[in-house]
Amino acid sequence: MGTKNFNSATDLITFTRASGGTALRKISYGSELVTNGTFDTDISGWSTSHGTSSSEFDNGTIKLGHTAYNGWARQVVSGLVVGNTYQVKFSVTNDTQGGGGARMVGMYLNNSDYSYIERFFYTRGAVRSYAFNFTATATTSQLRLYKGSNTGATNFDNVSVKEVFFDQADGTLQLFNHGNNVPRIEYDTTGAVKGLLIEEARTNYYPTSTDTYTAYGNGSHVKTVDSSVVNPTGAYGSDKITHTNNFDYCYVGYHGSYATVGTKETYSVYLKNAGHNHVRLRMSNMGGHVNYDFDLSNGNSSLPDIAINSGATGHIEDVGNGWWRCSVTYTATTVNPYPSIFLMPSADTFDIARFQGDGTSGVYMWGHQIETGAFPTSYIPTTGSTATRAKDVAFIPVSDFGYNHKAGTVLVEFKSNKPLSEQFGAFVLHDGTPNNRIMHMTVPNHRGYVRTDSGTQADIAGGNRGATSELVKFALAFAEDDFAATSNGSSPAPDISGTVPSGITRLALGNWYQSYLGSYLNGHIKSIKYYPRRLTNTQLQELTT
Repeated sequence: MGTKNFNSATDLITFTRASGGTALRKISYGSELVTNGTFDTDISGWSTSHGTSSSEFDNGTIKLGHTAYNGWARQVVSGLVVGNTYQVKFSVTNDTQGGGGARMVGMYLNNSDYSYIERFFYTRGAVRSYAFNFTATATTSQLRLYKGSNTGATNFDNVSVKEVFFDQADGTLQLFNHGNNVPRIEYDTTGAVKGLLIEEARTNYYPTSTDTYTAYGNGSHVKTVDSSVVNPTGAYGSDKITHTNNFDYCYVGYHGSYATVGTKETYSVYLKNAGHNHVRLRMSNMGGHVNYDFDLSNGNSSLPDIAINSGATGHIEDVGNGWWRCSVTYTATTVNPYPSIFLMPSADTFDIARFQGDGTSGVYMWGHQIETGAFPTSYIPTTGSTATRAKDVAFIPVSDFGYNHKAGTVLVEFKSNKPLSEQFGAFVLHDGTPNNRIMHMTVPNHRGYVRTDSGTQADIAGGNRGATSELVKFALAFAEDDFAATSNGSSPAPDISGTVPSGITRLALGNWYQSYLGSYLNGHIKSIKYYPRRLTNTQLQELTT
């Protein structure tokens, strides 16, 4: 076979995901590729769709105000490397356009081609900063700033295009939206590597995830956009909710129809203390309410002492820079349960306590998500409608690491975000079908399972499952009539009867077969090792301790 050299683990892995996907990543950037994106003195370097009447210099910004649909300013960006990832950032500093048309920023192939490489729809009427990523398909492409409506005007500033570099020593942690088919190596807030993120497909039903809806507030709150606050993506801008100085409820909410009665649903949102620590997430219109309380000063969560929380679970996760991702999981009893966020006076056991605000203190909110499932998955951006993140598919052809078809051992270190009631697999060796497999699975505890066309060859209890997100070291060894499995240093359990499946072609990561949605890890593969021999039971125990 000869020697094969790979620069990184992701070069070794064959990976697909038919959508973008976010993860907390170490990110650094290359040189600025946009000419005059700050418009300090003029709008030189930019051409327009309708001559000089389409745009003008306006107090350090470029103003698009042409009285026709889809007026734009554009600039050719050069120096791109095909296949590399780039980030576009821009700010909307004023927007009075009416409805209709293409209110977006995009990368296009050239002046005359309307085929886009990537485009992003900003929120009409909102003043905030945005960022999106694209993969270069040519060495030069065109950046366009669009105002859609035939009325009003839109001002842009701080327009930037830079190459993205991953996992560099000087990288800063941020929630990064990877492009299609780009694997996600995620970090925790200390900068430690969590591993390769593998998730099932999910849909975010909250239509505009960066916009906090206020239709169901009762007037005691004030919503503003604070453009000086860095949100989890590293861009500036998030919603700030403050409470006026009267005694009343203070909440915001979104009302939509998305759920299936009887299914588990999860609502999540990124929150940051803006002078106020205590919030309650509530799911309403369910023949009662589901509530969960969160303390943004210390990362605590608690279930209020009220009976209507039956079956609810909550979770809070530190995502860095003072931001927490808070979530509540519940069983839907109607097709349109809607989430609300209440500002609370303190951590208490009362149902929606009334309190007096000061008109200044509040909470920053960003990144709303409603998904079907018993736990939250990674953030899925939406810009006006629902969006789906496709499943992660990762495998290594056995031809790339000298697979021994007679005997071997797999050692994997991983964490899963699934609750103990749900199954998953960390790896599977297979032949492209479900008939010949060597794999890890949880049914409900850690097991080593071996199957051939003729049926089950080994099914070995390899240790008990611990808490959700527990770090697990699992090993499975196999040879003719000689199998063993263990996890976290437990004594290996043997099986001395069975054959090893032939025709294995790939080592798949993060599931026990990719067509089985319920088998997905929904967590991180920190490391995986293959030995082309059956290690001893003593070695298995030592390697998993």
